[in-house]
Order: sequence, then structure tokens, then C-alpha cells
Amino acid sequence: MNQQQSNLRLPEQNLVLLVGRVTHDSELRFTTAAGRPVCSFDIAMSRRYLDPTTNEWKDSDPVYVPIVVWGDMAQRCGERAKKGAPVCIEGRLQSSSWEDKETRKKRTKLEVVASRVQFLAKNVIGGQGQAPVSETIGARPAAAQNYQPPSIEGGDDEDIPF
Repeated sequence: MNQQQSNLRLPEQNLVLLVGRVTHDSELRFTTAAGRPVCSFDIAMSRRYLDPTTNEWKDSDPVYVPIVVWGDMAQRCGERAKKGAPVCIEGRLQSSSWEDKETRKKRTKLEVVASRVQFLAKNVIGGQGQAPVSETIGARPAAAQNYQPPSIEGGDDEDIPF
């Protein structure tokens, strides 16, 4: 390695933005030491693509991602994160390792620790004539304050693959 490569400092950023659907009702627990709430659930996402051989739109196999939410946000997610709910998750990746008690093999798990959860369901408040609403739980991380998601043009609910 030359001198220039050893002085190279890359910015490290751990920011994840996912949109998908909750695969099962969330599980709300409390830590034994401090009684801090923690909520966990999985989301599923797939990608829509045009098959060049058939010229038809198809969905890729789904990807399942475990989500963990802590604190006050966890309690709100425990109430709202139900199977099928569409959500947008902002957070960071976290890896944990442990030894399996039965097989004695090392196991590793990669999950997203959410800093912001936005429920995208079209809930109507107060009856007819009200606009659909979504609810955001948590604050945006500092690194994502100026993030603008890409616009999706010409799509409707029929284009959602799950």
C-alpha cells in the first residue's frame, strides 16, 4: 500500500431507506434491566421489472428485512405495525453475532435499527371527504435532513407488487 492510499479517509455513512409491507404483526417487548420498550417486525420488498423475453411486467422474489425500533417509537409501532401495513423505514444497519446453543456454530444477524417509521396506509380521519393520512414516528437522522426521495410518476396502487 502506498502513502497516498494509507492517508485516504472515506466518509462512513450508515443510512438505510426502505419501503415495503409488514409481514407479520409486530412484537413489543421491554428490556429486563431498564424496562425500555423495543418493537420488532419484518418488512418485505420486491422489485418490478420488464421481462425482455415476454415483454410483461414481473415481480422479483421478495426480500425480507428485520426491523427493530426502540423507545417511545417502539410503543407506537407496536400498535400500528400490523401484517400488510405499508411502511417507509429510515435507519441504520446493525449486525450482531452469537453462538448457537444447540449447534455451537457462530450465527450472525443483520437488521435495520429504525430512527423513523412512516406508515403509508390510507387511513381516513373523520369520515367522508377527509384526505388520506400517513403517520410518521421518529425524527429524521441528521444525515438525511435534506434527502428528497425520488418522485414516482404515473404509478397507482395497481402497480404495487404486494
